[in-house]
Amino acid sequence: MSKKKVEKRSKIKPFVRSVNVNHVFPTRYQVDMDLKKCVGESTDGGSGAPKGDAKSDACKALKKVFEERYLNQRDVTSEKKAIGSSYFFKKLKF
Repeated sequence: MSKKKVEKRSKIKPFVRSVNVNHVFPTRYQVDMDLKKCVGESTDGGSGAPKGDAKSDACKALKKVFEERYLNQRDVTSEKKAIGSSYFFKKLKF
């Protein structure tokens, strides 16, 4: 594919949502991205989810982290984490 087409297809639209930890399902896949720096307690609006400008700033930071990781998938140190990141970036089939 051309460079322009790869750039267009690698765009990511992140969102920030507060979830109950009891409803998170553990899997065997691991992705070593530190997202707490992007969406930390400083963006917390009190009700669990960031509000207003904090939310848009968090989404921009997440987009940057996800795009860097997607474009640099081969730089992963662990084989288990490499498998996890390749699974994480696959399209879901429903």
